[in-house]
Amino acid sequence: MSDRVVVRIPASTAHVALVRAAASAVAVALDFTYDRITDLHIALDEVSSRIMATSARSACLLEFVLEPDGQGLRVLAGGDAPFREGTVFLTDWSRTILGAVADEIDVSLNGGRQSASFRVSNR
Repeated sequence: MSDRVVVRIPASTAHVALVRAAASAVAVALDFTYDRITDLHIALDEVSSRIMATSARSACLLEFVLEPDGQGLRVLAGGDAPFREGTVFLTDWSRTILGAVADEIDVSLNGGRQSASFRVSNR
């Protein structure tokens, strides 16, 4: 499977389930185990919550790009609202959570907007 999937949702915890469902479908096609799919969900939840917590506007859109990379699934997540000054994108707790369930975590600010990428391996 080499197709990437793009999901855009309103910045709302109620809509994050849609991203988890799409990511699960891709992960199943990549032969992820149940435990690795659970890890993927945890990483998606954490990154989603951090984007919403650090966004300067509550009404924004979140975008997730799910891209198989041969080793697992790479996820690029970001919001369309500027980063709220005085906030920290990844707290120590967030780094601990993501470090336990994901690989190659990267956070960046591009044009004043926050984004994060991570990979969850299928092994």
